[in-house]
Amino acid sequence: MDIYMMGDSTMKFNNFYSYPQFGWGQGLELFVKENVRIYNHAENGRSTKSFINEGRFNEILKNLKKGDYVICSFGHNDEKIQDPLRYTEPFGEYQKNLKYFADEVNKKGASIVFATSITRHKFENGVCVNTHGDYPRAMIEFCNNNGYTCIDLNKLTMDLYTELGEEKSEKFHMIFGPNKYGLYPEGKDDHSHLMIDGAVNIAYLFVKEINKSNNSIKNLFIDLNAKDMIDFKMLID
Repeated sequence: MDIYMMGDSTMKFNNFYSYPQFGWGQGLELFVKENVRIYNHAENGRSTKSFINEGRFNEILKNLKKGDYVICSFGHNDEKIQDPLRYTEPFGEYQKNLKYFADEVNKKGASIVFATSITRHKFENGVCVNTHGDYPRAMIEFCNNNGYTCIDLNKLTMDLYTELGEEKSEKFHMIFGPNKYGLYPEGKDDHSHLMIDGAVNIAYLFVKEINKSNNSIKNLFIDLNAKDMIDFKMLID
């Protein structure tokens, strides 16, 4: 059984050309069992609309087999109202596209799991705030009405960032000064995209939450409590 991931840049697999940017889909690689493969089709700047119209979803369907799983997370770019090629109305076309994804995956005998968009690193009065409008609520509503699992990463990440505080949670994002990374000599002040700490911690939140569900995808992930699997003596130099 394989896992296919579809979403935007916050989930995307990043190679050296964008280092140190990581997507939480990359982080998820650390949590799957040895016989599980992840195919990460997430891409920068995509919405549910553009992912469909560019044929990216069809590429997943071509390879999807019975028993496979799809993890779907969109919203960051569906909200770009200034761009008609990407914008969708949350309780209109957005939900319609989510249904299309689910229906087509089901036809293949595979299963789909949804995840709301991760938060941006934005604080007001010491609290991380929602910047995604109605999109998380629209996804949750669709999943509740149609019997699909939805991991509310938007809330989970907002809660985690608020707990850590604005300064400590900065390390999760592409926020750093000049001359630290060769590809970004002028530094970055990017409060949307992740670095490795953010990617791994968000993947952990996803796995921890999916383990509380009845969804069978949880069987593809390692046991987060199995510390006996680690030979700590061999970690000592």
